[in-house]
Amino acid sequence: MQEQKHNLLSIAPMMDRTDLHFRNLMRLISKNIFLYTEMINVNTIIHNQNKRFNIEGDCKGPVALQIGCSDPILAKKAANIFSKENFQEININCGCPSNKVIDGNFGACLMKEPIKVSKMIEAIREETDIPITVKTRIGLDNFDTNEFLEEFISELYSINTKTVIIHARIAILKGISPHENRTIPPLNYERVKLIKNSFKDMNIIINGGINNLTEAKWQLNTFDGSMIGRAAWNNPWMFKDADNLFYNMKNNITRSELIHKYLKYAYKYIDMGHSQRRLVRPLFNLFYGIQGSKIWKQQLNEVANNQISINSIYDLASQLEETIEVAA
Repeated sequence: MQEQKHNLLSIAPMMDRTDLHFRNLMRLISKNIFLYTEMINVNTIIHNQNKRFNIEGDCKGPVALQIGCSDPILAKKAANIFSKENFQEININCGCPSNKVIDGNFGACLMKEPIKVSKMIEAIREETDIPITVKTRIGLDNFDTNEFLEEFISELYSINTKTVIIHARIAILKGISPHENRTIPPLNYERVKLIKNSFKDMNIIINGGINNLTEAKWQLNTFDGSMIGRAAWNNPWMFKDADNLFYNMKNNITRSELIHKYLKYAYKYIDMGHSQRRLVRPLFNLFYGIQGSKIWKQQLNEVANNQISINSIYDLASQLEETIEVAA
């Protein structure tokens, strides 16, 4: 597979958020945005207990697999498996600050071991020609300097890594939670700009503090792509304009049409034994900021608790959409 052009707009990998069902909902909203799996530990891929990994590639369009790993040997073993799946990019997590990754010595810890990261990339390349990228922070703990980040990126550059995604905050590994790590460390876009200026032929994608498509589009004046995180989960419908704004393609889908298509998808997985709760989770914020969203969430809770059929939400979506049109 050839190294693809950098993606202009993507949704960040988020634990317990960007699962298969959320990705398929977002793919119905936009054909072109780049989607990421949750971080998946390479041991999960290798051992594949309960066939957990088998369905991860079941999403059309550009999708990246994000892996958690600190061992080049395990990275190579996992690559032999995921190279056969439907992913357009493999992303190595070098930015997650959770206790789990600290104990496993991967995630943000890897910023202090750039040579180990490059060895993992080279090990994966022995098994597949799928493009490999890295998602990182601008530093961690007391390693909070321009020089530290530049040294890390320089190692990736030396082995011809084409794309790096940089969350413009440091990671604080002790004393604050992963949730607080998304807000407490201050944003420092200037440090990321220095990296872009120093490595002009690398694709540098900016992440952190981007809350809407307008901000994401503005960041393209400096960077090669924009990545939106929690705002995508909180307001997925804002991406209905993504294909037009970023890719010059029309997308006139309505919420009720989206629900109709998603329900066809959901029944496939209900028949496979997936819970209604898991399938309706991505839908909760579909009417974000709209009068009637409370009723929408109440009905989804009833579906999640198997009190009513999942099919009932289509009628409510149509009613809410009519209300929006009248208000407009």
